This record gives sequence, C-alpha cells and structure tokens, in this order.
Amino acid sequence: MATRPTPRKSGPDQRTSTMGTQVEASTIKAGQLFSTADFHIPDFQRDYSWSKDVEVSEFWNDLSKGIDSPPYFLGLLIITDENDVKTVVDGQQRIATLTLLANSIRRAALARGKLLVADSMRDVFLYSINYEEESRSARVDFASRRDRRTLDAILDDSAEAGEGFNETLLQAQRFLDQKLEADLKSSDASARLGKWAHFLSNGITFALFEHPDRNAAYKVFEVVNMRGKDLTPAQLIKSYVIGSALPENQNDSYSRWIELEDPFVDVGADAQFTQFIRNIVTLRHGYVEPRDLYQAIADNYVGDDGVKTLLSELEEQIGVYLQMVDPALDREDTTLKTFLILDTLGLRTIRPVFLATAHARNPEAGFKELLRVIVPRIVTGTFGTGSIERRFSEAAKTIFTTQDWSIGVEGLRDLAPTRQEFQERVQSRPLNKGVQLVVRASALQRSSVPAISGYVHQVRQKNIEDWPAFNDDDFKVLGSTIGNCFISTIDRRPRGSNSLQGVIDKLLPTAVEFEDELVRTASSWSAEDVRNMNEHLSTLAAEVWYA
Repeated sequence: MATRPTPRKSGPDQRTSTMGTQVEASTIKAGQLFSTADFHIPDFQRDYSWSKDVEVSEFWNDLSKGIDSPPYFLGLLIITDENDVKTVVDGQQRIATLTLLANSIRRAALARGKLLVADSMRDVFLYSINYEEESRSARVDFASRRDRRTLDAILDDSAEAGEGFNETLLQAQRFLDQKLEADLKSSDASARLGKWAHFLSNGITFALFEHPDRNAAYKVFEVVNMRGKDLTPAQLIKSYVIGSALPENQNDSYSRWIELEDPFVDVGADAQFTQFIRNIVTLRHGYVEPRDLYQAIADNYVGDDGVKTLLSELEEQIGVYLQMVDPALDREDTTLKTFLILDTLGLRTIRPVFLATAHARNPEAGFKELLRVIVPRIVTGTFGTGSIERRFSEAAKTIFTTQDWSIGVEGLRDLAPTRQEFQERVQSRPLNKGVQLVVRASALQRSSVPAISGYVHQVRQKNIEDWPAFNDDDFKVLGSTIGNCFISTIDRRPRGSNSLQGVIDKLLPTAVEFEDELVRTASSWSAEDVRNMNEHLSTLAAEVWYA
C-alpha cells in the first residue's frame, strides 16, 4: 500500500494554491465521499492490479487494526471534476478495494439477516440511484471493459473465473470475503458487522484534492504523490495524447503509444517510460521539471498535429534510448560501452546529452569527452542536484540543435575537478561499487571507455577478526576505497572466503582477465597493501581521465 501520512483528527475544508493553480483540498469521510459521488476510472489508468497476497493483504491488515482506533487515514485521492464527472487521477486501487470490502460486508450481512447493514453498504458505497429512470448503477465506473464487467458481476453475485473477467479483481473479492468471515467468527458476528459498517462510513478518511482539469492534477500528483501502483505520469500524458488527436486518429495514436510503451515493459523498465518522454522533450525544449512535464507537452504539442509530432519524436529516439535502458556489452562498440558505463554509474538524468551526441557528427569522440567530465565529477563531488541536471539538459538541447557536441561539452568542462583533486579523491575517498567498477576498469584497461564486466567485491570485509595487519580502525578508513576491492567474474563470494587465507585461496582467483596481476598473485592483504594499491590505481586513473 501507499505510504500514509499521520492521521488527522479533524479536517476542515482548505483552499490551497499549488504551483499557481488554485485547488480544493479537504479531509473527508469515506461514507460522505462515496454517498455523494460516482467515480470514473479513465482509459489511461491500468486495470485493477492489487495482488491479494501483497497490497490487498496489507490493506486488510491495516484496516482490521484501524477499526479499533478510528479515524483511519487511507491516503490521498486526486480527482478531476470535469462536466460533473469525477475522474480518478490517483487512488483507483484504494477506491476499488474499498468497494470490494463494502461488498464483503454486504454479503456477510445478508447471510445473517442484517438487512439494514446490507442496505447501507449497497446505497452508500456500491450503487447510485437514478430516481427518474428508477434504476441503479455501480458507483465505480471502469473505462476498462474487463474491469467493468468483472465488478458488475461481483456486485450481482454472479462472477465466476473465466475469459473476459479480471481474475485479480475476483481474487481480491474472495480474499476479503474470507478475511471478513474469519474476523466475524472471533466475536459477536452481528455486533462486529455493525462495527465494520460504521467504520467504513465514518471511521475511514481521505485527503481529497479536487482539480478543475488534468493539468492541475498532474502538478499535484508530482508534488504530493502518495499513490499505490495505479498510475504513472506517462498515463496522464497518454490521456492527453489520445484526447488531443482528432476522433478519426485516436485509434492510431493509441496504437502508436502502446508500441512505444511495450518495449519498456518487456525489459522490466516500465517505470522509466515517463523518464523517456521527459528526456526526449528535453532534446528540443531544454530542461523540464518532472512536475511540469505535462504542461510542457500541452504547451509545445498542441492538437492533432502536435500529437503526431510528439509521437514521431518519441519513435525516432526509442531505439537508441532502449539501448541505454538495457545496454549489452560489446567490446568493439563504443556507443554500447558508453551506455553500459552510464547504467553502471546510475546516471539516468543525463541521458539526453548522450542521446543528442549520438546524432551529432563523430559521436564516439563526443562520448569520450562527456565521460571525461562526468567520471571525474562523480568521483569528487555530488552529481544528483537539479542544477547539474539542468546544465546537462541545456547542453543536450544545444548539441541536438547544432549537431555539434563540442559546443555543448565545452560549456560543461568547469564541472570537472582538477587532476590533483581527482587523484587525491580516488586515493582516499570511499566509493560506491558502481563508481569503483568504472574507475578501476578504466585504470586497468587504460581506457576512458572501458568494457564493463564482472562484479566488485571488497577483499577485506567489515567485522572480520584476526586479519593480519588490517584492523577495524584501518578498515574504517580504507575499507570502501578502490584499493580494497577487485573485479570478480562471480557475483557472490564463495563460501569460506571471509578470512585472509580464504580470500587468497577462493576469492582472488576469480578475478576478471583484466584485473591487476598484484591481485591475482597476492599472498597477503594488509592496510599498507591497500594504501599502495590506492596510490597505484589513482595514478593510472588520472592518466586515463586527464590524458
């Protein structure tokens, strides 16, 4: 489940100004919210996806504890109210799961002849009534045909597993039915049912942000995102893309979008799809704050023609971008080796400058010059700040526009430290494994675009007793430096490799082919050995990165 803020005992309506957009914000009881609203789950949302073994189980556990100490805060809902329709921007999974729990209470009440409890669940949470037509309809309306059909069958008590139903939704309902029945057996069932009904209506609260349009919803979503798994920012943009296309082009826009999205899912990187969109927009329009991505697209890609342009730009770049997301080692391909270095360093935010360089003249030389800025910088200082990302984004725009990487790189050179600063930091600074792997590989291969392979292991680990000439005080200073690690062909240490002799016999022989011969033939590993290795590698690395 999504992380929940501290519960609020009271919740007067508030009007807040969020990034220039006036927004209605209130704390509201679940019963009050459901009894006065019908919810539309739009087509850009995923199907119901909460697993009975994970999210639904956590949901039940939290509420079954919260019933004895209300009020219980169930998180943030973000909705839009356009044309009197409340569209759920964030909170689909919680709304749907609460509906299922209300249905479980209704079923249990009917089975025990508690008609008032059953009717209250039906009228407050499950159905709204159209008095003119003398009909009722489910309060939660899924755009997904499969989810809508499944929920309708569940509420009609006619759902069975089979083709055309969302089995995840059916499993969640069965799980809640079983958990509620077990709970009722532990006490007076009639009294407990009444307590559950009262808790759902009056003891559960939401923070409700209601917005005039999806653009406002997107901004708040980025700033106060407390979602479960029900929404990614890319799906809001998908909604814009489909909605902005001419009616006769909407199916084509949808198909093109899915073809862009699917490859990220296939490589297990669907969470990076939003970042892909933002990175491609950066190439032509410069730095875009994550929370302003929707607005940037709405401003720069207007109407049907704008949608076609955006889709074409994404399609043009997706091949190269996917190589960045899931790089494969090719010792002869500088581009792929560069992307693997970026991935090893975890530098997703600066992908646009490498995308732009890939389309410039002589891109391989450009990659090397960019790495000569980036690697020394990450060794000596911070890299994750917004100001640095902005500079790389503007450089990406310059390179993409001029097709000349030298102009963009020149504006970044001041980010690199001096050679002396770099060498001193390599010699003494604790480095994470990704940085150790890149710097060590570059030094040993004498290349600023080394072939990255193998796994970094500490030689002398923490909390090991009786290690000759390398005590715990030495380890605090030297343990995470580049000299106390080596690159192995195996990802897990062999058993029995926690002592000095075990390391010499079992661990060091697994060194990769390009590892230092001093590592392969080591007969000791003292603090002095590590200091010497730090000095040796820092000198080699400085020669590579400041050639």
